Amino acid sequence: MKTRILFSCLAAGTLAATATAQIPNGGFENWTTPPGASYQDPTGWVTFNGLTTLEGGQPSCAQGSPGAVGSYYATVTTQGSAFGVIQGIIGVGDNSTGNTGFAYASRPQAFTGQWQYDIEPGDGGMVAVLLTKWNASDDSSHTVGAAVAQVTGALGGGWHPLNVAFVYQTNENPDTAYVVVASSLNSPVAGSFIKVDDLGFGNATSGIAEQDAAVLRLYPSPASTRLNVSAGAPMNGLDIMDMTGRTVMHQGVGAADAVLNVADLDHGRYLVRVLMKNGKEYVRSFVKE
Repeated sequence: MKTRILFSCLAAGTLAATATAQIPNGGFENWTTPPGASYQDPTGWVTFNGLTTLEGGQPSCAQGSPGAVGSYYATVTTQGSAFGVIQGIIGVGDNSTGNTGFAYASRPQAFTGQWQYDIEPGDGGMVAVLLTKWNASDDSSHTVGAAVAQVTGALGGGWHPLNVAFVYQTNENPDTAYVVVASSLNSPVAGSFIKVDDLGFGNATSGIAEQDAAVLRLYPSPASTRLNVSAGAPMNGLDIMDMTGRTVMHQGVGAADAVLNVADLDHGRYLVRVLMKNGKEYVRSFVKE
């Protein structure tokens, strides 16, 4: 519960960045030791190290060497702690304030990098990027596109290319990017880990054509009790995931429109995965107030 609440707050945090950039410290070459701490955090990333190291526990994000590219990489691990099993999660942001996300105004084709992972049986991991744009007319940020990869099992034997295609919902340029690496999802198991390095965006352009999911709408956002989903074509199901990738709601759908009861969700940003009858899959986001 602590993990879910903390990361929901981080995902809804205020931007700390002020300029368009590739992923800050995406190569994990820079690390910082917080005051009084015995561990290091990757500079420019929010971690749970301060929580998992209490009472002699191990950090959930640790520096590794040598990197796939450069000197260092990051290992994100689900750890047993004084509070129980805690998911390993990192996100670009400011650890001192909890603010997440960074300014980004292009439309890349892919989320790229190098990775390895070993996810314990019954568990699952995730890497994801969410691109959003602030809309002054309704005072909220809207999803422009997303790149999400959920994994199970192991990918070892050295470094492997990470290449996750973006799916765009509008033809706008975003203004904000959120990057998340999580070593566990719904049922965290201690020992699950993901190693990442050289994270970035591939083939960034300013004019990629809008995907045929443009008709898909989620409203209102922020939502307090009800979230309306209109897809313009029959849907097969809807999954709501928090920003750790944990599925918090599933609803089967056999029509082009649906209403979700979100009254019991914690405040924060969520992803909605829309599964269409034709086999296509799209990702949107909304804010629960």
